[in-house]
Amino acid sequence: TKKRGVDLADEDIDAKIKQRNEAKGNKDFALSDQIRDELIDLGVILEDSANGTSWRRG
Repeated sequence: TKKRGVDLADEDIDAKIKQRNEAKGNKDFALSDQIRDELIDLGVILEDSANGTSWRRG
């Protein structure tokens, strides 16, 4: 069963953000953008800053 919106566990969101940050670090911006778009579709709002990425549910 695919998780959607608020059903997505915090740990799953954190794992996706970690994958996204690793992709950005490897300059794999296509993958980074894909992960960001998946999170947005799931109702997650990402906030990138110099201190890293924080998130909240939309």
